[in-house]
Order: sequence, then structure tokens, then C-alpha cells
Amino acid sequence: MYRDFLAEAHRVLVQLRTALARKDGKQFHERAHYMRGSSLIVGATVVARCCADLELMGRNSEFREAPRLLDRTSTALTAVAAELARRLGPSVFPAEGSAA
Repeated sequence: MYRDFLAEAHRVLVQLRTALARKDGKQFHERAHYMRGSSLIVGATVVARCCADLELMGRNSEFREAPRLLDRTSTALTAVAAELARRLGPSVFPAEGSAA
């Protein structure tokens, strides 16, 4: 489950950055909402809080702070991955290339 979460979260971050580049508020909101829910399921609360803020940005199509918050989300996701690897071992990481 954690491996799937990490792979999917990285895909969603790419999708969020693409939606941001297009200024697509609807897609940005939808992807942030999806990732918030997934993050809550696995207990990644910092990632979920970032995604809640990203959702609001997408809903309002207000992207001024989005690049900074996307970077913060990515950093939080890296911390989650490190903690999972510490607790469960390196097999928790997605297979190389699966997060494309």
C-alpha cells in the first residue's frame, strides 16, 4: 500500500505542476483533493495539509503561492518516504520508473 501511495503521489505532483503551468484551476483542485485523501489514508498528515491548501488555490484559481507550496509538498512527501523506509525497509520505494 505504501509503495503504491508513494508512486501515485509522485505522479500527482507531476500532474499538479502541469495543471499549474496551464493555469487549470479545475484540474489543479481535483488532483490536490485526490492526493489529500490518499495522504490521509496512509497518515501523511503534513502532505495532506499542504494538499488542502493546494485545493483551495485550485478552487480559487489563485496560483501565486502554488510553486512554493508544491515544493513544500514534495519535501513533505520525501520525509514520509524516508520515514517509511526507516520503519519498513527500502522495499517501500516504488520500482524505478513507476512514478513516470
